[in-house]
Amino acid sequence: MQLPCSRARAVFAPESILLQNPGPATLIWDEHGGTFVLKVSGLEVQEAAGAEAESGLWLEVVLVGSGARLEEMAGFAAQHRLALPAMSSPSGELTEAPILAAFHVPGRDLFIYGEATELRVRTVPQGLEMAITGEFRSRRVPCREADLVIHLTPDANARLLAYGAAALGRAT
Repeated sequence: MQLPCSRARAVFAPESILLQNPGPATLIWDEHGGTFVLKVSGLEVQEAAGAEAESGLWLEVVLVGSGARLEEMAGFAAQHRLALPAMSSPSGELTEAPILAAFHVPGRDLFIYGEATELRVRTVPQGLEMAITGEFRSRRVPCREADLVIHLTPDANARLLAYGAAALGRAT
């Protein structure tokens, strides 16, 4: 499944690294071997401003085309045999613990990752805002693409998908 992403931002404060989308981006929402993966590619590497004290990932996913998008989300859930929890409208903030939140920094050959992070999701007028914060570390790994990825369990993915569908349904 592909969703428009108006903002993708990844920061690793200890090395003053910032990745962000230079223009419209696409969030790829897929499954690989039982793990659900959210990925945004084509990010630009920049120096983070000195004020960037917190490492993390931030996304704003645009939910538009309510009828067709709801069908796409339901089809994605059915294809992967996900039982979506009933949710008439998103209430408050959704909090999940990703398996992994990470990003690649080519040029510096860095893999920045957090295995004990928190994903907080809330609705915004355009769709969903996601923030992944926690402790991030780095390893030297050859890489060619500046991207960010979030790995979720099937249950966490089902709750996130249901939350997004409820947000989309509310906007109709």
